[in-house]
Amino acid sequence: MDQTEKSRRSSYLEFLRDYPKTGPGTLAGTVLRHYWHPLCLSKDLKDIPYPVRMLGEDLVAFRGADGTVGLLGSQCPHRCAALEYGQIRSDGLQCSYHGWTFDKQGRCVRTPLEPAGSKLKDEIIHLWYPVEEWAGVVWCYMGPNKDSPPPLPKIDILARTDGEMVLERGDIRNYNYLNFLENFADIGHSYVLHLLVPGTVPEEVKPYCDMTATTDWRHIGHHVFETHFGVKSVLVHDTADPEVKYVNTWSLALPAYFRFGGVVAGLPPDFTNDRRESGGMLRIIDDTHFEMFRYTLVRPGNFRGTFFPRASEVARGLAEGFRGTVEKKDYDYRKYPAWEGRPPVEDLVIQESQGAIPPREAEHLGTSDSGVALLRRIWRKSMQNVAQGKPPKAVLTDEHGILRVDTFKGLARVAEIQLGPKNMPSSEDGRGLIRDSQGRLVFA
Repeated sequence: MDQTEKSRRSSYLEFLRDYPKTGPGTLAGTVLRHYWHPLCLSKDLKDIPYPVRMLGEDLVAFRGADGTVGLLGSQCPHRCAALEYGQIRSDGLQCSYHGWTFDKQGRCVRTPLEPAGSKLKDEIIHLWYPVEEWAGVVWCYMGPNKDSPPPLPKIDILARTDGEMVLERGDIRNYNYLNFLENFADIGHSYVLHLLVPGTVPEEVKPYCDMTATTDWRHIGHHVFETHFGVKSVLVHDTADPEVKYVNTWSLALPAYFRFGGVVAGLPPDFTNDRRESGGMLRIIDDTHFEMFRYTLVRPGNFRGTFFPRASEVARGLAEGFRGTVEKKDYDYRKYPAWEGRPPVEDLVIQESQGAIPPREAEHLGTSDSGVALLRRIWRKSMQNVAQGKPPKAVLTDEHGILRVDTFKGLARVAEIQLGPKNMPSSEDGRGLIRDSQGRLVFA
């Protein structure tokens, strides 16, 4: 290895070390702070303070008397008492220890134990961050432009009105968020991990499945693109009809949104035109913890059954020894025995097994890792930009502020397929959905 190659290798290893970091003062954490993040659901904020950890910082959210939300540092700057035990007052959040009260911009508005006319409160600006409520979610911005934050990109699926939105939270993982995101960028893992115990297509769906679609990875077209929102991986499966392909798209929108489609999770896939749109987003807690928010849009005509457990079921099931579908052996003493057969459990087990922060310097990437490699290139470039005082990669919205993310999954004629950064035809206009031979919706 010559000196140039050694320098290049050293630079890459330095990137890998900082890449998973989320806290203040780190380069990767600074990149994350240029984006809006989900904090909690609107319904989580009631009449008491709400403690929450975000990007390695302990914070407390509260809904004020006027109904708007504030987000402050967790410890009172007076004597460091926890503001999660504070009292919500008409003018802000009052520390229960000595009564110092802070408005939503961190300004100290009252110090009741100080002499009348004291200027002490005017010298105090407590840690605060902007928040915005939209689509039943409280979002926070922890970046450098707190007084004039960038507009909140409105995730398209949460803006939809053509179906029932199921939005859940509560699945907390004890490893780095990139274990999950890189797993999602690695679409090829499904053809091994989720085929260890092949799933079954629901009986009601079987008549509408094109099971001639190939599942042999080496005969599937695999394409990865950088897009206006981040990264997408597209698979093109051959079918018995040379003019018809089955197209499956997995997308990642920065900083931590994921999207996919389909009736069932895992394989064999539902090779139908159901065009279910699903996905989620991550609340990045710190370097070794994150929470998953999941959303699914169920439209009239979508198959209502699903093998994909809800977020609350996964969280509860893991606590209760939630397993896969295989029989547990008496001599299986692993942390997750009999884990194969249920895709959410399979993903969790493998992602956690990589380590809270994987030793990425020991990896040997292959051709199927092109999605992972592209995600890292984008993140590395963003880190370099931020180090030079420039913004990271932007996510581009339409004229209505909507962030449109590609979620195409269904049968398509060859002439319709667009392989490139541009989104495939959305299901928003009623395309797809399982129909009978007379064109009627089967699951209306």
